[in-house]
Amino acid sequence: MRNYSLLLLPLITLLISGCGGGPDDAPKTVEVTGTVTMKGNPVADATIVFIPKSGPSAVGSTDASGKYSLKTGKEPGAIPGSHVVTITSGGEIPMPGTEAAKKDQSKPEIPPEYGDPKKSGLTADVKATGENVIDFKLN
Repeated sequence: MRNYSLLLLPLITLLISGCGGGPDDAPKTVEVTGTVTMKGNPVADATIVFIPKSGPSAVGSTDASGKYSLKTGKEPGAIPGSHVVTITSGGEIPMPGTEAAKKDQSKPEIPPEYGDPKKSGLTADVKATGENVIDFKLN
């Protein structure tokens, strides 16, 4: 019994030290910013998603002037490489029959196909070095 205990101790120590998920496990990201416009007008409150071939996606929201910056999890930016991009807008849809629904007769500015990664037709190449300002001019 004693011999097995001595053999298991180094194995358990090795396994415990291998588990962690520390800062070195976070993907390397680079800053990505840009502007989203629809028919020449800035799009406010849109959600933009960069979907890489492998790895975590990056997400951002546009401000009143259509400007966005991306985050991957808690890290600012996106991972370098090629991405399929989706953009959606419309924010929260008010409950039908409420005062908010009566006041808000607008429809989402961005057509729904831009929110589908298979139909959006939007792509971006995030460079590992240099500036990544990627604008989207939608029609």
